[in-house]
Amino acid sequence: MSQTSDPDRLAAIEQWVINVCAQLGLPLSGVDDDFFDAGGTSLAVVRLVARAEEEFGADALTPEELIEQSTVREIAAVILRNSTIGNVPSAAEH
Repeated sequence: MSQTSDPDRLAAIEQWVINVCAQLGLPLSGVDDDFFDAGGTSLAVVRLVARAEEEFGADALTPEELIEQSTVREIAAVILRNSTIGNVPSAAEH
């Protein structure tokens, strides 16, 4: 079992989502910010999904999940739930 608690892991993934979205040109700054309200497009969906799979494993985030659950908090929760990589970062690592 991981030494990092789920709230810590969730906070780290939330920060990861914010950072990746910033790299995609989307100005998200808080956990309640919405991917699509920030200008997310279908191309940005594909890019975020691909980055999530690279970082957290296959099917960590699907396009359908992102479309249905599009706030930073919701996206991070989906990634945490679906993650196949045991080393989800802690908040201190980001």
